[in-house]
Amino acid sequence: MDAPAENEFFKLLIIGIGLLLLVGGALVLFVVTYQKRLLQQQLRLREAEAEYQRQLLAAVIEAQEHERERIGRDLHDGIGATLATTRLLMGRLETNSQPTADAEDAGLFGMVNELMGTAVHDVRSISHSLFPAVLSRYGLAEALQHLVDVSNETGALDVELEVDYPQPLPLAQELALYRICQELIHNALKHAKGATRLDVLLRQRGPLLTLVVEDDGCGLAPTSGPEGPALIKGAGLRSIDVRVQMLHARLRQESEPGQGLRTLVEVPALAAA
Repeated sequence: MDAPAENEFFKLLIIGIGLLLLVGGALVLFVVTYQKRLLQQQLRLREAEAEYQRQLLAAVIEAQEHERERIGRDLHDGIGATLATTRLLMGRLETNSQPTADAEDAGLFGMVNELMGTAVHDVRSISHSLFPAVLSRYGLAEALQHLVDVSNETGALDVELEVDYPQPLPLAQELALYRICQELIHNALKHAKGATRLDVLLRQRGPLLTLVVEDDGCGLAPTSGPEGPALIKGAGLRSIDVRVQMLHARLRQESEPGQGLRTLVEVPALAAA
């Protein structure tokens, strides 16, 4: 009589253990599935937040560029035109008064005319820096050539430009690339100690567009950061980072003490963006 009862007990025990294992497995599966869905939701939220930040940055940059364009046009068409007209009138006045003017007056006329010429040049330079009209008229290649020509006028560095850019991009993307290059050249002219040459390269290979700005100056020493070795970055390069994010591009800097600084911006599949 005891044997059947014991067999029944063992059967019930095995069934109970099986049910517990089944419930435990189901519980583990539920926890794993829940955590997986939670991680996926967190990733989607992070991606949405990153996209929102990119859109917000793009809106801020666009507003800044519109304001720069307005101020630049006002300078060029308003103050610049007024100064240019005043300079012409000063020239006529100097010519008309030449027979009766003494040496002192002639010297003053010449000095004022020279100052007016300097003012006209400065206004045009500031206007172009605020908004490069040549970019909207002739495209990125011509705008970079004008930027290099203006930089060479300073005489601080010998700036050379090489362009291989067969497929023009939309104006907003070209403007972002122009601003990146403008800031990199400005930084090199200001901070590249001991440099004698600055090379600028814009090259398009299929879907990849590459911008390289490289000097032969003293270079920078790497510093340790939370993500490993990194180069020292200033406020100007932070503005570059913003535009790099807008373009979904990659920015990389390479430098060693005494070996100059090479900054490379790669924009993948930009034409399809």
